[in-house]
Amino acid sequence: MDAVDSYIPDPVRVLDKSFLMPIEGIFSIQGRGTVVTGRIEQGVIKTGEDVEVIGLTESGPVKTTVTGVEMFKKMMDHGEAGDNVGLLLRGLKRGDVERGQVVCKPGTVKTYKKFEAEIYVLTKDEGGRHTAFFSNYSPQFYFRTADICGKIELPPDVKMVMPGDNVTAIFELMLPVPLEPGLRFALREGGRTVGAGVVAKVMS
Repeated sequence: MDAVDSYIPDPVRVLDKSFLMPIEGIFSIQGRGTVVTGRIEQGVIKTGEDVEVIGLTESGPVKTTVTGVEMFKKMMDHGEAGDNVGLLLRGLKRGDVERGQVVCKPGTVKTYKKFEAEIYVLTKDEGGRHTAFFSNYSPQFYFRTADICGKIELPPDVKMVMPGDNVTAIFELMLPVPLEPGLRFALREGGRTVGAGVVAKVMS
């Protein structure tokens, strides 16, 4: 993932946007419930606030309440953008949530399977592919903490994409994930990063 970090700079942390945290880890605490951990991407979360867990499922968001915010093994009353926190979620079992979903303020995030994006395909020297790819190429897509299968549909006038090329194409994922224009992502294949992209437009 170091390669991803070098191609995709960290976004600026913002406090004035609605709360959003990608889930990195999930733990069950006996007698207390389920804790999800991650780095708050934007906004502020306070104990007692209602949230949704969304993404990687066709069944829509799961609604819950944050009953605790933990940072560095201490209970806090809130967390904000840039903080690494654990959120205790009321009434959820460990199997109700998964890495790659996001916790967010209710009604503020939508999920999509199809989008248009511009990607840069890494060269062989950059650790990328040695050969071209064609329409229906199916790498792994990494959005925030989500790792998901999908396929690439090239424009009609583009027959193939070579390492080192930039291309704008349509992408379709197996499951819906939270997307918005400007979101950066990585393409991976066989455990290595082969491309980096930016969402231009969400479609469905």
